[in-house]
Amino acid sequence: MEDILKEIKKLRLDFLSEEWVESIYQSEFLEYGEIPNDYEISIEYDDIKSIFLHIMSAIDVWLNNNLENGEDKSWTQLSPLIKHQNLLALLGYFIDFGGKNILTREHRNNAILASRLYYKLLCIPGYKAYHIYHSQLFTQSLVCLNYPKAMCDNEDNYFNTKELTREVNSLIKELGHFVNNLREIIPNLHLSPSDMNFEDILSNLVDITGGAIVNKLNIDKVELANLSGIIYEMIDIIICQSKDDPNSTAIQLVFKCLLPKFIAASTDSRNANNVVKASYVTYSGILLTKYGKDALPGYVVLLQHLCYTLDGLERAEVRLARVSLVVGLMSLLPRKSYRSFVKWLLKLSTTAKVSHRQVALEILAKLLNNDPDLSNPVQSSNNGSTCPINESNNTETNQECNQNTREGQEPTPESENTAERQPGTSTNSVNTESESEDVPPDNEETEDEIAGLLRQRAHTVAHGELLRAVYERVHDASGSLRMRALSLLADCLLSDHPPMKKAIEELQGAGAGAGAVSRLAGAGARCVCDERAVVRKAAAGLLQRLIANALRDGRAPLDSDYALLVGLCRDASIVVRSAALSALGELAACAASRPSVAATVPPVTLSKSPDTTSECPGTPTKCPATPTNGPVTRTRDPATPSGPQDAASDPPSVSRVALDAFLAGPMHRLSDPETKIQEQVVSFIQQLLIDRLRKYDSLVSEDSLPWEFLSGITRHNMKRHLQKACGLLVKSSNCINHRLVDIVSTHLGALSDERDLLCLVLLTSVARHVDYSDVGFLLDYYYHLTEKPERDARLLPLVLELLSTWARCVAGDARAALRDHLVTRLAAAPDDGSRIASASLAAQLDPDNLHWATELMQISERRALASSDVREWLRAADVSLVAPAPPSPQLLRLFLAALARPPPEWGAEERGVCAAGAGRLCVRSRDAAAALAPPLAALLRDGAAPLCARLNSLLALTDICTRYSCIVEPLLDAVCGCVARGAAAPLRRAGARALTRLLLAGYLRLRTPLYYRYCALLADEDHDVREPAEYYVSCCLTVDAIYHHFVDCVLHYNNEETESISFDARQLIYDVMLQRLSLVQKLNVQCRLAREVLEHAAALCDEQDELPAALHAALLDTITLLCGPRMKLPKKPEKAGDADLDDLQERVTTNIVSHKMKRTVAEVLVPAVLRLYAHMRPRGGQLAAYLVRIATDLLNDYRHEIEELIENDEELVERVRQFQETIGLEASFGNARNLVTASAPPEPDTPRARRRPAPRARPHSPRKRALRV
Repeated sequence: MEDILKEIKKLRLDFLSEEWVESIYQSEFLEYGEIPNDYEISIEYDDIKSIFLHIMSAIDVWLNNNLENGEDKSWTQLSPLIKHQNLLALLGYFIDFGGKNILTREHRNNAILASRLYYKLLCIPGYKAYHIYHSQLFTQSLVCLNYPKAMCDNEDNYFNTKELTREVNSLIKELGHFVNNLREIIPNLHLSPSDMNFEDILSNLVDITGGAIVNKLNIDKVELANLSGIIYEMIDIIICQSKDDPNSTAIQLVFKCLLPKFIAASTDSRNANNVVKASYVTYSGILLTKYGKDALPGYVVLLQHLCYTLDGLERAEVRLARVSLVVGLMSLLPRKSYRSFVKWLLKLSTTAKVSHRQVALEILAKLLNNDPDLSNPVQSSNNGSTCPINESNNTETNQECNQNTREGQEPTPESENTAERQPGTSTNSVNTESESEDVPPDNEETEDEIAGLLRQRAHTVAHGELLRAVYERVHDASGSLRMRALSLLADCLLSDHPPMKKAIEELQGAGAGAGAVSRLAGAGARCVCDERAVVRKAAAGLLQRLIANALRDGRAPLDSDYALLVGLCRDASIVVRSAALSALGELAACAASRPSVAATVPPVTLSKSPDTTSECPGTPTKCPATPTNGPVTRTRDPATPSGPQDAASDPPSVSRVALDAFLAGPMHRLSDPETKIQEQVVSFIQQLLIDRLRKYDSLVSEDSLPWEFLSGITRHNMKRHLQKACGLLVKSSNCINHRLVDIVSTHLGALSDERDLLCLVLLTSVARHVDYSDVGFLLDYYYHLTEKPERDARLLPLVLELLSTWARCVAGDARAALRDHLVTRLAAAPDDGSRIASASLAAQLDPDNLHWATELMQISERRALASSDVREWLRAADVSLVAPAPPSPQLLRLFLAALARPPPEWGAEERGVCAAGAGRLCVRSRDAAAALAPPLAALLRDGAAPLCARLNSLLALTDICTRYSCIVEPLLDAVCGCVARGAAAPLRRAGARALTRLLLAGYLRLRTPLYYRYCALLADEDHDVREPAEYYVSCCLTVDAIYHHFVDCVLHYNNEETESISFDARQLIYDVMLQRLSLVQKLNVQCRLAREVLEHAAALCDEQDELPAALHAALLDTITLLCGPRMKLPKKPEKAGDADLDDLQERVTTNIVSHKMKRTVAEVLVPAVLRLYAHMRPRGGQLAAYLVRIATDLLNDYRHEIEELIENDEELVERVRQFQETIGLEASFGNARNLVTASAPPEPDTPRARRRPAPRARPHSPRKRALRV
C-alpha cells in the first residue's frame, strides 16, 4: 500500500483546488473547467504516463500479494490516506481532454491510461461505498473505444495512409490492454438496465465491433478481432446476470444501441459501411440464436424501428439499402414471428407518412419472391378467421388457430387517412406466441452450429395478401407510391412463379379473361389520366404487360387497352410518350410472333390523325388534293382501298389489331417536336417492316408482319407517314438502299393485286431516296398492267408515280416508247383515274416537246365549247396542267357560268365534275383562282347542292389556300360552315380534316372567329370530326394561344348569337384546354375569370336588376370551372420523393403557385363571390346555389386565408352549412378545434434506461458556508 501512496503522491493532488474538484462533481462529470495553473506548473516536468503505469502496477501488487496475512485490502484502508475525489476528478479531466484531442497521441494515450487506472481503482473492494464508481465517468472512459473510428474519419489530417495505419495499429494495441482491464471489473460491477447510463455503456461497447476501419486501411485484423471478441464477452456478461437467466430488457437495449449503427450505415453509401452492416447483422443474428425467446421481442422491435425511422428515407438509394437490410434481418426470424411481422408491414403500408408506406411497399415487393404458404385456409364459421391446417403438427395448428382467433377479435386497422400505426404494437403479439415456435434454444452453440443457424430460413408468405397490399397503393395520395405500385404489378405479371400467377388471377377477379375489364386494367386506365408523368409512364408499362400476357395465353386483348396506350402517345410529357411508343412497338412485334388468334371483340376503333404535312406541288403538274372524276369527292389516293377488304368481313387478328394501334399512335409521332421520339418511332418501323422483308420464294414460308404493316398503311391511308418515315430512316441508318428495292421487286407481280399494291406503296415511299437504275422490271409491270382488262384501280397511279420518280433512269428507246405509249393512252383512253399522272410523266420524259399537250387541250376545249359534256371540260382542265399554252378564257367562262347557274339537266355527278374541273383551273392560274373562288364558296354554302359538288368545292378551296391563302381568307366563313352541326356528316368530316391540314402546314392561322369554331369541334359527337381537332389542340396548338383565348371562349360559347353548345359539351372543351395549361397559367386564368366574369357580373347587378342570359350562362360555366378538379389548389408534393432535379423543380413551382393562388383567392375571388351573392341572395335560383357551392369548395381548400372574410356574411355561412349537410358532409365551418396535433401517432415505444438529470448550470461555484463554533 505504501507503493500506491508513494506513486499517487507524485500526482500532487493537493495542488488541485477544492473549488475545481467540487465543480466537476456538481456537474456530474459532464463539465470540466480549465485545470488550475498551479497544478499545471507543478506537474509540468513529470511523466504522467509513467506515473499512471506505476500506480496500476502497485495496485496489482497490493491486491495479489500477501493474501494470507489477513490485511484489509479495500477502500476502507485507502480512503483516509488519499484524496480520492481529487484523483477521480483528475482522471476524468484527462479522459475528457483526450476525447477532445484524439488526433494528438499524447493526449489520446493519457486518456486511455487514465481510464485503465480508473478500472484498477474499481478493482479495489468497497468502491461503491466510497463512491468510486460513477456511471457518467465510467461511460466517458468507454469513449476510448471509439478512437480508431474517429481517427479514420479524420484521415485528411495525416501526411499519408501509412502514417495513419501505423497510428491506428498502435492505438489498437493500447486498447487491447484497455479491454483486458475492463474485462476484469465488468463481472463485479453488476450492471443492470435500471442503472443510469446503462444504454450509453452498451452503445460505446458495441461501436467498435462494427469494423468500419477494416477495409479502409491495412489494419491488424487479428488484434481487432481479439478486441471485438473480448467486448462481445463483456456484453454477454452484462446480459446474463446468471448463466441461465438472460435479461430480456438488456437484450432489447443492445438492439436499441444497434439501431443508430444500422441507420448510419444505411444512410452512407460508402463501401466501408457494407462491412459495418454485415458485422452488425451477424452479431444481431448471434444474439437471436444464442438467447432465443428472450432476444426475440427486442429483435422484432429493432426491425420495426428500421422501418419506422425516417432518417434519409427521402433518398431512393437510402430506402433501397434500408429495405435490403430489413429483408435480410427478417430472414432470421422464426416462422410465426415472420408472419406477425409481415402482418405489421401490411398495416404499415397504410399509414399516414409517405416514407413509411414507401419502405413497407418495397419490403413487400421483396417478399413476393418467397415460397408460397401451402397451408389450406379454412374459414371459421364463428368469426371468419383463417386457420392453416398442418396434419403433421395438430398441436401447433390449434395454437395458431387460437392466436388467429384472438387477432380476429381485435379492431381492424383504420384506413390510410387515419393516424399512423405504432410499430411497437406487434411486440405483444410476439411475446404471446406459443412455446412451440421455431426459436433457437437458449444453450450455447459452437461456431459451426451458429453459422448454420445464421443461414436464411425458407419462409413462406401469402402472395395474395401481399399483392393486394401492393394493389392498394395504386390509389395512394403520393405519386411516387402510385408509380412504384404500378411498376411492381407490371413486374409481377412477368413472373413465372406459380404462386404469383395464382395471386394475380385472384386479384384480377372472376371473368377477367372473358372480355371483362380486370382490376389491373381498371387501375391502369385510371392512372393514365394521373397528374404525375411518372405515374402515367408506369401505367403504360402495366397496360403493356397486361396485353402481352393476353397474347402469351392465346387471348385477344381488349381494344380499350390499346386505345389507352394510343392516347398516351400524345401526352405532354416526353417520358410518357416514349413509354407508350415503346409499349405499342413491342406489342406489335409480340403479336406477330404469337399464333394467329381471331379477336373476340370488335376491332379497336383507332383514331386517324390528319397528316402532319400537306404536300404543295412544286409544279402545276401535281394536284394531289383535287378530284378527277365527277361524283367522287376527291381523287382516290393510291393507298386508299377501293372497296371492302376481305379482312373487314372476318374477325381481325391480334396482329392486325396491334398494328392498327401502332399506326394510330406511334406512327403519328413522326412529326413529334422531340427528335428522340422520332428516332424511336423510326427504329420500330425498321424492325417491323424493313428488317423483316425477304426475297419472294414460293417454297419458303415468309414473315407476314411486314405485309400486314403495309396493309395497315393502305387501310388507314398513311402513305405520307410512310414516306416521312423512310426519309428519317435515310438519315439514321443505311437500310433504305438498292437491296431493299431488289427484295421488294421480287414480289411485284408474283402473287396478287393486293400484294402488288403493298409493294408499290413501299417502293413509292423509298424511290426518292434511292437512285435505282435497273427499272426494267417496273416497265414490264406497267405494260402488263395496261393490257390487263381487270385490275385494281389503285395500281396504275402508283406505277406512274414510281416511274416519274425514276424517269431519269429510263433512257434511249425505252424512254421514247414509254412517252409514246402514255400520249397514245391520253388521246384514246377514257378517264381511268390516272390522267394527270400520265400527262405529268409524259411531259417529264420529253419536256422539250409538249405540243401534244397543247393539241390535246385545244381539242378538248373545242369539244367542250361545242357540247355540254362536262367530262370534256374536265379533260381539258386536266391536260392544261402540263400544256405550255394557257387554257382558253372561254373554258374559264364555261365553269363560271355552270357554277353560278348549272344547267337543269345536270345531275349530281355532272355538278361534282364541274367543281373538280374548276379546281384544276385554279391550280393552273392565279387569275382563275381569284375568279373561281367566290362561286366555289357559294356552292359550298348552298345546302341544296349535291354533296359531291360541295365536297369538291371544299377540296378546290383547300388547293387554292395552299397556293394563294390571301384569296381564301375572306371566304373562310364558307369553309367554317362545313363543320356546322347542321351540315352533312361527310362534309363535316372532310371540313375538319381540311382545316387541320391547312393549320398543320401553316397556310392558315387559328385566329378568331375560326378559333372558336374550330375548338367547338372538341366536343363534337362524331369521332371523325372531333379527332382531328383533338390532335391539333392537344399536340400542335401553342399553349400561349390556348391561354390567351380561354376566357374569350367562355364568353363566346355562351353568347346568344353563336351556335348553341350544351353545358356538358362546353365543359369538355374547357377540360381539353386546361390539360395543356401549366400551373402558372391556370392561376392566371383563375384571376381573369374572377375579374372579367364574376366582378363584371357583380358590377352589372349594381346597375340593373336582371343579368343578361349570356352572362348568366357564362357565370354557371365560370363557377363550374373554378370548382372543378383542373382549377383546384395544386397538391403539395411529397418531401419523400426521389430528390431528383425534376422533383425539386416541381416542388418549388408548386409552392410558389400555391402561395400566389391563395392570395388571388383571398384578394380577388372571394370578394367577387361575396359581392355577387349579395345580389343573387334575394332571387335564389340555380346561380345562387352555385355560388354556395363555390363558397363551400373555397372554404375547404383555403380555410386559413378566407375564413374571416366569409364569416362576416352570416347568411352565407348558414347556407354553406346547410349545403354540407345536404351532400352528406359534416358541417366544418365555424369555431372548430384544431386536432391535427392531437391525432398525430405516437413514436414507437422502446425500453429506455433511466438517465440522471443534467444539473442546473451555475454561473460560478457556490460560496462556502462559514463554520460557526
